Amino acid sequence: MAARKKQSLINLLPSEEFAGSTTGRALAWALSTFRYIVIVTELVVILAFISRFWLDAQNQSLREEIEQKQALIVSSSDFEKEFKEVQKRLTVYKTLTKDSLSFSKIFTDISTNIPDDVLLSTITFFETGLTIEGFSSNERSIVQLAVNLEKNAGYPDTSVASVSTNKEDPSLLEFSLNVALPKEGI
Repeated sequence: MAARKKQSLINLLPSEEFAGSTTGRALAWALSTFRYIVIVTELVVILAFISRFWLDAQNQSLREEIEQKQALIVSSSDFEKEFKEVQKRLTVYKTLTKDSLSFSKIFTDISTNIPDDVLLSTITFFETGLTIEGFSSNERSIVQLAVNLEKNAGYPDTSVASVSTNKEDPSLLEFSLNVALPKEGI
């Protein structure tokens, strides 16, 4: 038979004598400690990898919740705009009705004293009076309206603020009257 080859074993770790030395003990400690550090690090990495799935699911659910709430806000924005508009109207109504003025009486006084060829475009109310704007075919009707408001309707402080030719129709005159309301109310 052929001679057996002698296998030589290579031992990279030092022998038992070396393990007893200070350097050997430090090396043995370092190798065992680093093994635990590597195991703990691997566990942390595995936990981070697994927690990534949980965090992704939570992130997605939060994103969907935000999208739902944004859609709700967008859908209710029209209602909110309408609500605010109604609030503004109610505020205007409240300020108009809190005064002792009777607006229906003022409108009646104005409408009954308008000459036939006068057309009113706006009536603007202020705290102390009102402004009447309109159109007429002649100056006499504008003056007649002012006189009617002073004498017949009981607004003694009525004045013609402006009279000008209408740019679109030169046959018409634009006018503006200032009417002071009586202090005792109407």
